[in-house]
Amino acid sequence: MRVTRRGRPGDEDLLVVLGWGNRPEHEHVAWLLTRLVEAGYRVHAVTIPTNGWDFEAQYRAPVASYTADRDFEAVLSHSTGGLVAEHLDGYRNVFLSPWWGIATDGWLDRVVTDLFTKIPSARRLYDPDFGPDAIGDLKSAAEAAAGPQGISPAFLATIREAQSRLGPFDDGDVVVYTPSDRIVDPDAIEARVPPVNRRKYDGGHEFFASSGREEILEDVLAALESGPAAFEGSDGTDE
Repeated sequence: MRVTRRGRPGDEDLLVVLGWGNRPEHEHVAWLLTRLVEAGYRVHAVTIPTNGWDFEAQYRAPVASYTADRDFEAVLSHSTGGLVAEHLDGYRNVFLSPWWGIATDGWLDRVVTDLFTKIPSARRLYDPDFGPDAIGDLKSAAEAAAGPQGISPAFLATIREAQSRLGPFDDGDVVVYTPSDRIVDPDAIEARVPPVNRRKYDGGHEFFASSGREEILEDVLAALESGPAAFEGSDGTDE
């Protein structure tokens, strides 16, 4: 785990748990972190491992240890980072496209996934065929290709185990997501999160790499400030 800090001392500290393969120096991640700093936050951006095999030891515990002696009120997290953040206690969360379930197209996909996770290997044996458009229409093919190449059975197994232990959703939290997400399962999000706590958008898995991101960012900042109260009067169905 690596933590990158940006912003001015004295500004409100904000923990940002990045998604699988995201790094602060990536163009669109840097855009998000810069805008958060401009909004008055001192950002602590967590880069997580891309091929862990022990969710507790390699994901949750290091983040919990980092936050233990620091004064964070809110946590912003993306994708796999959203799974990590949901296993932390005591924070107001804004989740961006959290990885709370694995999308499958039917029983064959589910069987193949089950068999894959039973292989005793941490080698990256499977490379999902997601093009840049699934991530966001602003994402270049070169940037997408520069990310981690493939996932291992051990990694997917520990992720599924962590997903299986998710408790009830906290009604003070907010999820910002796209129902057309092809990387994480939007049905798993909607099964856990009441409509009033959801903010939908039209775009790819990374809102910050999608057209319309300025407007979506306004909702994210409002949710960080006020939680779902920022959207009172909305049923969560508007984009």
